[in-house]
Amino acid sequence: MMLKIYPDRRWPAFLRVLADTVVSVWTVLWAYLGFLIYQTVMGLEVIADGIRNTGSTFNQWIAAFRQAVPGGIPILTKFLQDTADTLRHYSGDQLVAAGQNIHDAILRVAIVLALLVAVPPILLVLVPYGGWRWRDMRETGAALAFVRIASITGRADAARAVLAYRAISSLSFRQLMSASADPVGDLVEHRYERLASEMLKRAGLDPTRLAPPELPELPPHRDG
Repeated sequence: MMLKIYPDRRWPAFLRVLADTVVSVWTVLWAYLGFLIYQTVMGLEVIADGIRNTGSTFNQWIAAFRQAVPGGIPILTKFLQDTADTLRHYSGDQLVAAGQNIHDAILRVAIVLALLVAVPPILLVLVPYGGWRWRDMRETGAALAFVRIASITGRADAARAVLAYRAISSLSFRQLMSASADPVGDLVEHRYERLASEMLKRAGLDPTRLAPPELPELPPHRDG
């Protein structure tokens, strides 16, 4: 399968380059907007980090309190150690866990919102346009392969006939009459050049890609 990204003719090629650029800019803009939303939502993680840091600070205070508990006094030492464990269970660890859960929730919300904002408009344009461009490149590539094979094998005249009959069957009457003032006469008298050229132009190719028609040999000139 042969692909041809852009047509030979300048104006159709320019239009496709322009369309590719517009679609690319559209995709980049929406992707950037989604990234901005992601960054904005992730800015809320300072709240979660503050809660988590507060819990870590409490745990550090409790650890320092446990280290400061005097030893050698069985009842008092056990009471103070139990008090430190109770404080850690009901304050520091819960705050650290809550901060981590909030951080994870913010991350999920940021990703979901960014995707919901960026993906639908990107797909809305990119999917139909990408499908059309793929078909267009395949069609232009197939036309180029058709012309190359006909030129290599020396069947350019037969290829023109095929293109002329295809023009008759596929072009609208307006397009047909703009290509030739007498399309029926062209077919009857085997004048395929104008109709074939029109089909090649509409396929995105320069008509000169097909070898020019062979001119009939003139009889030798005789003097006298």
